[in-house]
Amino acid sequence: MSFEKIIDRIRESNRIVILSHVNPDGDAVGAGLGLFLTLNKLNEELKAADEDYMEKVVRFVLEDNIPRNLRFLEGSEMIERDQYVESKYDFDLAICVDAATDERLGTTHRHLERSKFVINIDHHTSNTMFGDINHVEDISSSSEIIYKLINEMGIEITREIGEALYTGLVNDTGNFAHSNVTPKTFAMAADLMERGVDNSKIVREFFHNKNLPSLKLMGMALQEMVYNSEKKFTYFYLSSEALEGIQGLKEDAEGIVNLINSYNESEVSLFMREEKDGSIKGSMRSKHNVDVNKIAGMFGGGGHVKAAGFTAWDMTPEEVVEKVLNKL
Repeated sequence: MSFEKIIDRIRESNRIVILSHVNPDGDAVGAGLGLFLTLNKLNEELKAADEDYMEKVVRFVLEDNIPRNLRFLEGSEMIERDQYVESKYDFDLAICVDAATDERLGTTHRHLERSKFVINIDHHTSNTMFGDINHVEDISSSSEIIYKLINEMGIEITREIGEALYTGLVNDTGNFAHSNVTPKTFAMAADLMERGVDNSKIVREFFHNKNLPSLKLMGMALQEMVYNSEKKFTYFYLSSEALEGIQGLKEDAEGIVNLINSYNESEVSLFMREEKDGSIKGSMRSKHNVDVNKIAGMFGGGGHVKAAGFTAWDMTPEEVVEKVLNKL
């Protein structure tokens, strides 16, 4: 799959916005930030070659704050919250990364409507191909795609860019534990480490840097999770009231779905979190043969065979569980 048309469009665009999904994870932030820093570096190189060069305006905009455990990434302070972005700003190009549907962009979807052209870069097999150019590959992460794009552009990957991409890689591979890891994934990791990325730093800051609400949520999940032995199915529901009760944020619940699926008898896990609008955000994981992408699809969601998500509207947690059980 060639990047030629994407590179041409980037080079001819002067106002570029990078977007990703709501509740951004390590891959959304890592891929988007890696591309953002790369385009800023492209600006520097073109300016050095031609003093009359008019620099591109490049912005990385998200609906939500980035999670606390991603704020160590250099350049992350330049990521903008959509609520502070002026409403009438037009872009030549919108680049969406790691968003399976345009609805997943949340409030930043408005920038698609004000952009002349849309590039959709993603690794989810359920992607709806909503861009003018759609580059969708079934590989480990969107960060791996951005890594290949940067190399095709001929721009040097600095340590800062590498740290962003490496974080996206370890996020979506579960620190190289999932079945989406290939020899090419390890080759990318090795190359980034040769460029100065410190694996132990990334793992420490991203995985082992939890605050008190995160730890309390882990305890709550382990204590309250429910296991269905017939279906080998584990689930846990977190109400917005319970989250507020421990002074937690929704980002503090990251990883709960993997935690409850670590039970040795469990084959499939479901973590449900109540949103403030009453909807239920569902995250699913599968260890072996169950395709959770199809299950998430019943609710209008999707993702991958072994990792998927959805949002359920006008349903109780019990109704969500019943619908999932009927599919298992």
